Amino acid sequence: MTRRAAIVDLDGTVWRSEQLIPGADEGVLALRDAGVAVRFVTNSTSVDRGRFPATLESLGIPGDIGGLSSSASATATYLAEHHPDADVFVVGHAVLHEEIQDAGLTVVESGDADVVAAGKAYDISHELLTETLRAFHKGTLFVATNPDRTYPTPEGLEPGAGATIGAIEGMTGRDPLVIGKPSEHMADAVCETLGVKPSECLVVGDNLHTDILMGERAGMETVLVLTGATTREEAVASDVQPDHILESLGDIEEIL
Repeated sequence: MTRRAAIVDLDGTVWRSEQLIPGADEGVLALRDAGVAVRFVTNSTSVDRGRFPATLESLGIPGDIGGLSSSASATATYLAEHHPDADVFVVGHAVLHEEIQDAGLTVVESGDADVVAAGKAYDISHELLTETLRAFHKGTLFVATNPDRTYPTPEGLEPGAGATIGAIEGMTGRDPLVIGKPSEHMADAVCETLGVKPSECLVVGDNLHTDILMGERAGMETVLVLTGATTREEAVASDVQPDHILESLGDIEEIL
C-alpha cells in the first residue's frame, strides 16, 4: 500500500486544549521523515487557521509541516459553492462566523434564514436557542459543522458540537447536513487539497465515530490513538474497526 498523505486529527490526537500530548510532536515529525504529506484536519470550529502555524511552533512542531482543514472552513466552502446567495444564521464560535463571512456569505443575526449553520456553542442558552428556532422556516437548510458528542480537555471530556446540534434537532425535528468528519464532504475536500486518492491516505485520530468512520467510508487506512475520546475496550466492541490501534501518535513509527 502506497502512503502519500496523512490526515491527522488535533483534539485528543496532537493536543488537548492546545496542550501537547506527549510524543505527538515526534509522531508528526516521523510522518514527515517517512515522506508522507501531513494535513491536520479537525472538527473543531475554534481553531484559527491564521494563527495555526504559530500554534504548532509553540508546541515544537514546525509551522510549515502541514496545513489545516477545519469543519468551520469546510462548512464555509460548501455554502459558498452551493448556496452563495444565502442568508446564514450562525450558531457557534467566532471563528465559524468569520469563516462564513470571509467566504462571501451574508450572516444574519435574527429573523428568517436560508441556512442555519451550527457548531459547538460555548454560550448556548435559552435565548440563543429561541433565536435559532425563529431563524427556521419551511425552506431553511440546517447544516452541522460536525456531530462530535464530546471534546477532550486536560480536565476530562466536555460536551461537543453534538450537544448543540442535538438541541436544535430536538426543537425543530430537522436532520442536519453534516460537513465535517465523518462526512464524505470533508474526505473529498482534503483529498482534493492534497492531490491524492483516498487509498493513498492514512487517517490518524482518537474518535471512532468521526476520524475512523470517515476513513473507513472513504477507503483510507485508519489508525486509532488512545489519547482522546475512545478507549481500547470501546474500539474492540465497536462495529467501526480501525486498521491499527496505537497508544499515541508518538508510536506511529510502529506502522510506517
